[in-house]
Amino acid sequence: MCGRYARAKDKASLVEEFAIEDAPSEELPADYNVAPTKQVYVVAERPADEEHPASRRSLAIAKWGLVPSWAKDPKIGSRLINARAETAASKPAFRRAYAKRRCLVPAEGFYEWYESDDPAAPRGRSGKPLKQPFFIHAADGGSLAMAGLYEFWRDRGAGPDAPWLMTVTILTTTASDAVGRIHDRMPLP
Repeated sequence: MCGRYARAKDKASLVEEFAIEDAPSEELPADYNVAPTKQVYVVAERPADEEHPASRRSLAIAKWGLVPSWAKDPKIGSRLINARAETAASKPAFRRAYAKRRCLVPAEGFYEWYESDDPAAPRGRSGKPLKQPFFIHAADGGSLAMAGLYEFWRDRGAGPDAPWLMTVTILTTTASDAVGRIHDRMPLP
């Protein structure tokens, strides 16, 4: 996945589609060019607690780009927007989240750019072939539910009252035949 996707459904639609029991009061505007470090919706299971004896599905808002709990600087998240599903369990940045904090990242589709190796392909000023953007989406127009991992981070230097930052990464896998002609990786459905 190159790092851009479209998220257009409003909170009420997501609550209905994903059978959400707990949602934030904040509403994110539609965004047809979601980029790393932007705020996004995530769907996660909240564990049972004293007030709720059973786990429940929750809609939350997270920053795209996972910041591991041990990180000293949240800027690391801009480099951790995707995690390979094949290695996430063993990588230090994703290991804890992979074990305990999995989620879904709702999207209308994602973008991939294809660079032709055809010598006759149109060329840009640099002489390199122009990249053709493709929007990959569900054939029926429904939402995609991309697999993700989330993590909580707090600036330890800011004191005990510092706010928690929820961050997310999207799990990727080897692309299927149809998508694989454009790019070798795709979000894990």
